[in-house]
Amino acid sequence: MTDQVMAAIDGSQFSTGVCDYATWASLALGAPRNLPARGGHPPQIAEADLSGNIGLGSREHLLEELSQLDEQRAKVAQEQGRLMLQAARERAIEDGVAEPASRQRNGTLVETLDELQNEIRLLVGSTTTAMLRKSRVPILLLR
Repeated sequence: MTDQVMAAIDGSQFSTGVCDYATWASLALGAPRNLPARGGHPPQIAEADLSGNIGLGSREHLLEELSQLDEQRAKVAQEQGRLMLQAARERAIEDGVAEPASRQRNGTLVETLDELQNEIRLLVGSTTTAMLRKSRVPILLLR
């Protein structure tokens, strides 16, 4: 689907406004509305390098635990993204968008923009730096 109004939501305090403005733009332009949300890559948390402090045999166990923790974080982020998209879709329908499309995307906003660049007529979002650097389409930014 080309020439879409894309609402880039990320669960921040601006996501509701992004959804509302994307709905407005979609109706004003007569363009389909799509909602890509980030999910699957939880925020990175700085972890201390304890490699010099770990006793022999403990390292493998700790690495396994860290791997399981990363997997749990990814599952939580995926579910959070799914719920975020569901709420945004319901809001769009209430506001008059007949069939808003939605896609849950893994990775960063920049990666998503790069992949979907040819489908976007207008991008609505609140993450300015990344969007401005990567986008070749018009952007409606919220403040």
